[in-house]
Amino acid sequence: MAGCSNWDIQNVDSDNIQTNFQRSSCCYVCNGYYGSCFDEQICQTCHLFLFSEELTQAVQEDVHNTMGVEDGDSGNDEPADIFYNGFQRPVQDVPLDAGEQAAPSQDLARRLQLLSESSALHSQPFDDDSDYFQELPPEVLLTVFSYLDDFSLWCVSKVCTRWNQLLRSHIPQTWRRFVVNCWPLYQPLKPVDDWLSVSSALFSSSSCLLCIRRMYYRPHAECQENSWRRRRLRHEVKNLKTDPPEGIRAISLDNHWCHWQATILGPAGSPFEGGKFFLYIQIPYGYPMTPPVVRFVTKIFHPNISRHGDIGLDSLHYNWSLALTIAKVLISIQSLLTDPFCDVCMEPDIARLYKNDRQTYNTIARYWTHRFAMNDILTWTN
Repeated sequence: MAGCSNWDIQNVDSDNIQTNFQRSSCCYVCNGYYGSCFDEQICQTCHLFLFSEELTQAVQEDVHNTMGVEDGDSGNDEPADIFYNGFQRPVQDVPLDAGEQAAPSQDLARRLQLLSESSALHSQPFDDDSDYFQELPPEVLLTVFSYLDDFSLWCVSKVCTRWNQLLRSHIPQTWRRFVVNCWPLYQPLKPVDDWLSVSSALFSSSSCLLCIRRMYYRPHAECQENSWRRRRLRHEVKNLKTDPPEGIRAISLDNHWCHWQATILGPAGSPFEGGKFFLYIQIPYGYPMTPPVVRFVTKIFHPNISRHGDIGLDSLHYNWSLALTIAKVLISIQSLLTDPFCDVCMEPDIARLYKNDRQTYNTIARYWTHRFAMNDILTWTN
């Protein structure tokens, strides 16, 4: 199984295949140079470098050019420069050897490691006084928690068992509202009694918590919307409601039509069959002159989809056309699931596995689909 060491694939048997897949705990962009990523696939610093929250994009001066930005790429090649909030940061400024960076103190490294563990406060306290927070009475903790928003409350519920049980028993209505606001396209198969478990399952199946946070808060830039964009999106929303493509749903999350959520059902006959994959779409104010930003929220094992959820589809980058719509883009992504392009891809290791050992690839993809893209069924069986 050459080329799969980075994915840490274990226990693959051709007769009774059981796949135990675990991702690396380091940021796949800087490889831990900027610090711990707390079990995320990309650290917060690299996320700010690569994925700005700015929705406004410059409209192309040449209105006859329908190919989008000429110097853009499909995301399959490493960029020459990294941009942070509009400022250019050359890659050569980042040392290739992480050993050149001053090593943090052992105490700081231990604290960061403990913070990344959900049971850190219970198992290995930072110091002798850290039990103070655990000894606070429930009334005090609930008063403190009342000042937190829903997303922060969910993060607090993952700190320790006591806080989880406290939030589960005293504010159960919060978790249903949280799931409905953050995952409006989620449809359970039967009435749910434990919405906190549902929200935890959805978060566990997500590629990036920072993108989920952005999808939940839906920031938008103070920019005057053009009438062309408004008429175009109004027409697209109408078509998606009246005649949606088979296996595809998409809705707008805000009144400015900047943030969308979509779902794609795994195509029949593919290893993704039976799964419902959530996608997060950001539509800039320059649309339709500039392409939307589309990412997979649900983890998926595919050569053309990075572990962060970015999609290596040329029509979303350098081959964008005014004739394309949100529905057509989603249809292209759905087709990509059954027919990956492995010559130029986001994940070369998966591409090599796809070309050299198709059976193992299908097995791992089915395992991922069952584990991350079938939350409604898993919730129903539990």
